[in-house]
Amino acid sequence: MNMKIANQMIWMVAACAWLTACQGMPPEELTGSETIRMEISLSGDVCAVTSADATVSAPDMTTLGPVALQVTETAIEGRISQVPAGTARTVRVNAFNASGRVVYSGSTLVEVVAGSVTSAQLVLHRDLQNCPNAPGSGDIDITGTLETGETPTDAGTPDGGSLPDGGLVLEGPQLAFNLDDATLTAGGIIHFLDRATDKVHRLDVENRRFLSPYAGTADAVSMAVSPDGDTTYLGYTGGRIDAFSLDGTTRFFAAAPDTVSSMVVAGSYLFTVDGSGAWDSHSLYQRSTGARVATAEWRYSARSIVFSPANKRVYLLNAGVSPTDVTMVDVDPVAGTMGAERDSPYHGSYSLPNPLRLLPDESAVMVGSGLFFNAKDLTYRTSLGLSFVDVAFHDGRYYLIDTVGETTQLRVLSSTFDILSASYHSGRAKRVFVHDGELVLVTEVSTGQLQVRILAP
Repeated sequence: MNMKIANQMIWMVAACAWLTACQGMPPEELTGSETIRMEISLSGDVCAVTSADATVSAPDMTTLGPVALQVTETAIEGRISQVPAGTARTVRVNAFNASGRVVYSGSTLVEVVAGSVTSAQLVLHRDLQNCPNAPGSGDIDITGTLETGETPTDAGTPDGGSLPDGGLVLEGPQLAFNLDDATLTAGGIIHFLDRATDKVHRLDVENRRFLSPYAGTADAVSMAVSPDGDTTYLGYTGGRIDAFSLDGTTRFFAAAPDTVSSMVVAGSYLFTVDGSGAWDSHSLYQRSTGARVATAEWRYSARSIVFSPANKRVYLLNAGVSPTDVTMVDVDPVAGTMGAERDSPYHGSYSLPNPLRLLPDESAVMVGSGLFFNAKDLTYRTSLGLSFVDVAFHDGRYYLIDTVGETTQLRVLSSTFDILSASYHSGRAKRVFVHDGELVLVTEVSTGQLQVRILAP
């Protein structure tokens, strides 16, 4: 008996001007490539699909994939980007069971036309050898449609108001690196520290393109970026610090007594943590000259660090001691003076995992366990009741990300911590930002391969 599951729909939504260039084109000229998005319902699955992948191939292009797709209890989701516009693009999808055997597969030809909607049918056939004991007999097919081009204006807004295409996804070779740190500047540039290659990769979120990376001169350890994005500082093993300007100019900035493990821009000064002296040392370097104008030893190292301009204070989650604590150091960003390091009153009474984040009004700091501490004296304020890998803020709402299995859970909370919505996205949670009314989600879809998803908040 041949059973058709006719209500399975695969939407392939293309968006122009993606990050990854067609072959032979520089990263600053990213045109002519499209992205295909897939959503396949599993409501009729009888073969226990646990994983899936997809490829796109054609005689005039390099085969893309296989790209891993996300499998939930109800659907297969994912996308392939960098698809050059053209005819006879073969789209193939394979679905696997827990043993890694193909239980459904199918392919079809589709024409990819930039800025225009085209359709085709795709049937995923059950593999009778790998899935022989499913209920019923004969074929069990999963049938759907493929679409490329602009999203239909009446496609609706599923998942409580999220974009119908799940947002704009940026991926490809230019996001193939290990993420050690990331900072978003006021100009909408995300700076990614990649210690493995001693580089700072830069993504222009507003214009959806990569800028030329900053290439370090030695073994990179730490990064700090001015809020306006004009200057990026890179610290190396041994204490050297370089400064990179927007025009790509690199200059020697300063030489710390030891390797700078953490640093942050504090007004006209660079606040650093290095391993010299007793315990660690905190120092201030004048940004205009590179001169070290203040230093003190017997300080804690930092595993997460932020600067509050309103409070004229650096906040740190310390490391290398037990119990760990959240601390603060007063910094005069004009006079170049630095105060004593002060702990919270609790000294290990609370769980203090990374990261450390400053509230938009700078009245408190948050830590990864969801706890808030008042910025004035580090006394406990309240708790979200939820842990997170990262958090962003927009219009009084909290955007929390954490990793669930191999996927990222994005939860939106109200100002009173009510959960307004939750969604799941490919890859492990890394960072989340808000820029110009857009939510920017950074995930790691495989080792050394990042994905950036831009969503409506």
